[in-house]
Amino acid sequence: MANEIEFEKSVDDAVKEYEKRFRKNMQTAADLVANKAKQNVGVQTGALRADIKTEVVDENDEIVGRVGNTLEYAIYHHQGTGIHAANGDGRKDVPWVYKDPKSGNFYKTSGAKANPYLRDAVQSERTKVERLLGGG
Repeated sequence: MANEIEFEKSVDDAVKEYEKRFRKNMQTAADLVANKAKQNVGVQTGALRADIKTEVVDENDEIVGRVGNTLEYAIYHHQGTGIHAANGDGRKDVPWVYKDPKSGNFYKTSGAKANPYLRDAVQSERTKVERLLGGG
């Protein structure tokens, strides 16, 4: 009986140690992708680059790493707008005019080209991430 209890405890301890290492590797993988994304993102004020964040969470009994932005305009920078939208789902009635809230100037545009800095970062770091997480 004592040996069985010791065995079960050792298995539980091994699982906890594995999860701890995997979580650490997931954070390292997320950081790799975030650092590459920061190199790829276009910079005007630096706010978008500074806003690239990582997190590691438990989701549906899995350890998940996330990399992304919280700024409202990040999606437009990443996916593009208007006729340049990445999935072709942008505004089609082009060109249009908008007023810059900072300068008060009016601008005519047909949209902004996509800069998929997050997707590109994942693709360029894929081999390193797979190695870290045991898939490569």
